[in-house]
Amino acid sequence: MAISPELQGAQAETAGPMASTSVAPDQVSIATPETQLVASSVESSPAPSRPTESRVARIIKNVLMNWVAYAVTILTSFFMSPFLVGNLHDSVYGVWVLIGSLAGYLGLLDFGLTPAIVKHIAEYRAKNDQAAINRLISGGLTIFSSLGLLVFAVSFLIALRFNHLFHTPLTDRTAFIVVMIAGLNLALTFPASVFVGALRGYQRYDIDAAITSCTILLQSALIVVLILHGYGILALVGLKFIFDMGRLGFIIYYVRRINPDIRITRGHLDWQEMRRLFSYSSFFFLIMVGNQINFLTDSIVIAAFLSTALVTAYSIANRLVSYLRELVIEMTGVLMPAVSSLDAGEDKSKVQELHILSTKYTLLLSLPLAAVFFILGDVFIERWMGSRYDMTAMSGLLLKVLTVAIIAHLVATPTGSVLTGLGKHQVVARFSIMQALTNLLLSLIFIKFLKGPESRLIGVALGTAASMVIFTLFALPIYIRQYLKVPLAPYLRQSMLLPVLIQPPYIALLLLLRHLAFPSSLWMFFGEIVLSLIPYGIMVFGVGMGQRERTAFLRLLSKSGLKFSKQS
Repeated sequence: MAISPELQGAQAETAGPMASTSVAPDQVSIATPETQLVASSVESSPAPSRPTESRVARIIKNVLMNWVAYAVTILTSFFMSPFLVGNLHDSVYGVWVLIGSLAGYLGLLDFGLTPAIVKHIAEYRAKNDQAAINRLISGGLTIFSSLGLLVFAVSFLIALRFNHLFHTPLTDRTAFIVVMIAGLNLALTFPASVFVGALRGYQRYDIDAAITSCTILLQSALIVVLILHGYGILALVGLKFIFDMGRLGFIIYYVRRINPDIRITRGHLDWQEMRRLFSYSSFFFLIMVGNQINFLTDSIVIAAFLSTALVTAYSIANRLVSYLRELVIEMTGVLMPAVSSLDAGEDKSKVQELHILSTKYTLLLSLPLAAVFFILGDVFIERWMGSRYDMTAMSGLLLKVLTVAIIAHLVATPTGSVLTGLGKHQVVARFSIMQALTNLLLSLIFIKFLKGPESRLIGVALGTAASMVIFTLFALPIYIRQYLKVPLAPYLRQSMLLPVLIQPPYIALLLLLRHLAFPSSLWMFFGEIVLSLIPYGIMVFGVGMGQRERTAFLRLLSKSGLKFSKQS
């Protein structure tokens, strides 16, 4: 499957520096920080203790704020895309998307170091090892600054030849300036990502999400003003640079506020620590490569063996399941530092409890949306794309197949995050690579031996679905029994049984909507889905949540300003 351009670089903890920057509508995320901090002789004192929230409340807060940032990103993209296309025109807008794609691939030079920093910061924090935190941040800045210089050099070479490599409507001078600003933005993101990793290692995803949401909204408003006053792509890339600098500058300030004992000096450079970091990150890099193959190759295969017209039909369905995947990843992405912290404290029972809860909520979140795709997916595509789109039926069928694939993938996602937090990411990397190669092989087999372009197109989706279903059925029991040392049957019963059992009433409601209240417009569709989710949410709250989960959820809502007279 392929992830839509709007979502590239937003992949929780496995995406490298691109994940550490605000993702505005249809734009590349890149950024800057200051890295000169004052040295101190105080080494061994831990960060000052602060009042802490309950673990469940912290995780819920992180997840909810991640969802807010994700919703802001999707909604601004939904409205900004046609605005930018209409005012910049297709060719100039295409240049902007192209620059974003190039930046996304350069982001792979992260080599998986960012998630490694998140994990180790969480561990060292749990052990109150301030000296190790200082060594990690100092070494990380050294490595990432070097990578940033490499990215800037590559960006310079691309900028020199950009109009020769690609046919663009920009003058050579404008193209050079645009690419260099974007390249500088990405280059500065690399050292800044150390502080983003530290913030996430301290499990303050809520701060990252809040500043991301504010940045996107303010930036989008200013983009509209500038574009309406006649400014073009130079204003777009310049404004993006300014907002990314401000966002990462705030994150650096906040990390220093959380832990004022952070010191960055040459004396803190520990090459043994760096070798350990690279050893850990190399398997993250393999996971990133596996994800690239799993989620970005189908469109290339279709374009190579079929036609670009069929790529469009595939991408329409794929974009919807990509949104579902990203929604879940915004929740499961907060698990790794939480698990690392618990593991450092040898709290195995809490790790197991967190694993069960995360799997349960993954299914409670993804299964109803999967039901919408199955029952009303073709209706949505028809309303979304309009009557001129003549491949609604094909995209609807592809959506059903890809929904099976993504649900199979998401079932194992929390377990993979827990294993990663426990330092057992090697097995996740191996299975990820094997699954990716199987996906590619099956897609090529189906596309070669099936007859007719439409059958071969469905075959590509079937290859993706088959590989994900097979490897989930094969890998999940191994993950659970061999690596987590948990009996399989109790895990399945506690994490999956209840989410599955409460789906039939919601499925029946969707069938009623299809046959008795068929949505005549896109807005009516959204309205009916929102209304249908209200009784589902009541079922989840009353039946799907345990007492502690309900209490933590209500307490968090109360702190947000929503008061309840009684907590059930």
